[in-house]
Amino acid sequence: MTKRITGITVIVWMAVIFAFSAQPALQSSEASHSVSYKIAEWQNRLFGQEKTEEQLAAQAESMQFIIRKGAHMGEYAFLAFLLCVHLSCYDVNRRKAVLLSLGLTACYAASDEIHQLFVPGRAGRMTDVCIDTAGGGIGIVLFLLILYFRKKIRFRHLISKTGKRR
Repeated sequence: MTKRITGITVIVWMAVIFAFSAQPALQSSEASHSVSYKIAEWQNRLFGQEKTEEQLAAQAESMQFIIRKGAHMGEYAFLAFLLCVHLSCYDVNRRKAVLLSLGLTACYAASDEIHQLFVPGRAGRMTDVCIDTAGGGIGIVLFLLILYFRKKIRFRHLISKTGKRR
């Protein structure tokens, strides 16, 4: 049952990425500009700055590239993380699972960029494939860190329960 749930979760997340990529350039830019503008407003309030609407818009524009690429990395980090979780349900050694997750993430990133060639105003870029794959690497590192700390916590619990090290 766990294999099915994690597999469905991976497919649903891939569909979410596909849906974001299917947005025409104007709609995608408006969404990222809205996020950038909200961050600029939040920063303005947090630091007691009194920026004008024009200054906030300029700040939002300057942040937009980083916001967009950060969102790409985050989407693919989560995809690679989900792939690691799914593959861990099978009897696959961790190294193979990590390499397979990274490879699948890179392939999906490449297919996503090809998909964007057919979306109005969008373009497929090799640099975006690299950014997405780097995000996948971050997701895999996060997965491995969680496993490491989970193992360490279990070990400490075992020591405290028995009163001795094994």
